[in-house]
Amino acid sequence: MPPASAWGAVGRSPCTECPMSRSKADARAASRAPEIPLRMSALHLDVFNAVVVTGGVTAASRQLHLSQPAVSRRLADLERVLGFDLFLRDGKRLIITPEGKAFHEELSISYLGLEHLTKVALDIRELRRGHLRFVCMPAMSFGPVPKGLAAFSARHPDIHITHETHSAARIEDALTSNLFDVGIGMAPRDMAGLVSEGRFAFSCVCVMRPDHPLATQETVTATDICREAVVGINPDTEIGSQLRRLFESLPHSVSLRIETQTSIAACGLVEAGAGVAVVDPFTAAHLGRGGGLVSRRFSPIIPFDIHILRPERRVPSRAAQALIAELAAAMTSEEEASS
Repeated sequence: MPPASAWGAVGRSPCTECPMSRSKADARAASRAPEIPLRMSALHLDVFNAVVVTGGVTAASRQLHLSQPAVSRRLADLERVLGFDLFLRDGKRLIITPEGKAFHEELSISYLGLEHLTKVALDIRELRRGHLRFVCMPAMSFGPVPKGLAAFSARHPDIHITHETHSAARIEDALTSNLFDVGIGMAPRDMAGLVSEGRFAFSCVCVMRPDHPLATQETVTATDICREAVVGINPDTEIGSQLRRLFESLPHSVSLRIETQTSIAACGLVEAGAGVAVVDPFTAAHLGRGGGLVSRRFSPIIPFDIHILRPERRVPSRAAQALIAELAAAMTSEEEASS
């Protein structure tokens, strides 16, 4: 036979499991720990923090520009919402309880997070953080584009820029695929998925060695270069395509000794004595600084129109807008100087 204590325990068990007994127990538990939904406001927390930091209601009221009764009332409201005392009242003194201290430690962590978010927001607003992806044609690595990038970087040194160069066709594809934030290229064949933030008109020039007979002329014509060895640009490019159509329209054939892909390569060949070439004005101006090349106006005009482009399906960031503005200013200045 089991001991009496065991029988007693068994005998009491059915009573504690009966619905009536359980409901009474639940009611007693509820009276001890009322479930009060947390409805704290930012002002409640600010009042509590100010009282802890300043050491009292009077100093906290001055800091928050509230009356002392308003501070005391909100402090009492917060304690009622939380369900425990934050302070012990000793006359006019407030002594923080262990629960209040634990709660304030967590509140301090929250304030640090809020301060961090505030700093992040300020950095974003003032363009002190971020990353931009920029793409342009190799020819635009000279002249106004570097000036615009340098000006932007000087104003916003904390914005990191990734700069890549690709062909005009590749730039269009990359921008429509959202691989870059801003790009500079020729007039797109298809504007679907692209937005032009500005068009800037320039003209190609004819480059030659300084001792070349055509260097004495202010303007070199298509007829002039029919009598010369010409370094051509691949017709798959915009400049090369325009030149091919021009050469095919001339009554005399053009002696294309070498055909290359870029203006940079063409200028290198011209400097080496391979002939003359019609190239973009920025490459010609940059490579001509060494004295091995000179550039002259070319007639008829071969347009070299440049567009600042961005993806249509992406809202430009503040940093992207600022970069576009710097590039547009540099391009406008260059356009005015060349006209």
